[in-house]
Amino acid sequence: MSKIKEYGLLLQKQYISVQDQGNASYGGNQEWFPKKGRGLKSSLIHHYGCGVIALTDLFLYWALTLKDGKDTLAGQYIDEHGKITKEKYMALVEEVRTKYAFIFGRAGTFAFQLTMAINRYIRENHIDHEAKLDLGLGDLTMLKRIQTMLNSNQPVILMIGHSFPILNFSKIKKGVPFYRQRLGMSSKVKGQHEPYAKYELVKKGAFGHFVTITDMIIDEHPEHTHEHIMLKITSWGNEYYISYHHLRRYINTYSTPYLSAIITIE
Repeated sequence: MSKIKEYGLLLQKQYISVQDQGNASYGGNQEWFPKKGRGLKSSLIHHYGCGVIALTDLFLYWALTLKDGKDTLAGQYIDEHGKITKEKYMALVEEVRTKYAFIFGRAGTFAFQLTMAINRYIRENHIDHEAKLDLGLGDLTMLKRIQTMLNSNQPVILMIGHSFPILNFSKIKKGVPFYRQRLGMSSKVKGQHEPYAKYELVKKGAFGHFVTITDMIIDEHPEHTHEHIMLKITSWGNEYYISYHHLRRYINTYSTPYLSAIITIE
């Protein structure tokens, strides 16, 4: 059987499961907020609210996993079974946006702004952590930081930055591809050199976008070389995977380590 290493959150499989008429999401979704009809604030969240969603998911994860998590702001929105409805989730997003992460029009939110917001939330809710923005990380250093955080049961907010220089982006049209996992490890996988999983491309390139990493899979026998290290992420309420190889190629070739970063929680 293929040899793998996996680093994931304790609640990685369930993560933040928002309930909506019998359906459950994988994390929050900015597109639940209408483009029109509810005013400018709703429209801004719909188009540029990925950073606010990342914050909201982090605060909810702490509410579910910390010893006194139920006493935090986000904990007030979760029922006695640890569930949250879509309506309550959206109400929490609006409160987080108002108190912690203003959306600057088309610019959205910024990584340093989210880091400051997390530390403010930590202070106000008496949480024993500290957030730090890790910019300029090399390939191996970023990988080790992600692994360390997941091992510490901390979600990793990843900023997939813009190209550099930004003015050239319309010509480059590159980003980080999103995948879905088609085949996970099972009893049917018998060969010693069989891949752990197979993936299908669902989005050709994401950029200027915040996602949350919940799991890392290192596969010694991937179907394709770029699938050697796959990061499981939540974005738009769905479970996706990105190749660490693709992420770093985008950062090093089309962007810069100072525009793509992670927020470290210690």
